Amino acid sequence: MADKLEPLAVSAAEAARLLGVSRPTIYQYIGRADFPSFKLGNRTLIYVDGLREWVKRQTEVSA
Repeated sequence: MADKLEPLAVSAAEAARLLGVSRPTIYQYIGRADFPSFKLGNRTLIYVDGLREWVKRQTEVSA
């Protein structure tokens, strides 16, 4: 049985779904220097492991 690969990066729409926010909100975050997004060709992607760390940092700041 083959192992299923987890995505390394997701689209803005998928990141919005994962965080429970709107796509416009994700695009506001993409403009921030500390948000783990990058361009690949014409697409903007969000690095999944970086997103987990970013969320963790956000909860530490607000605690």
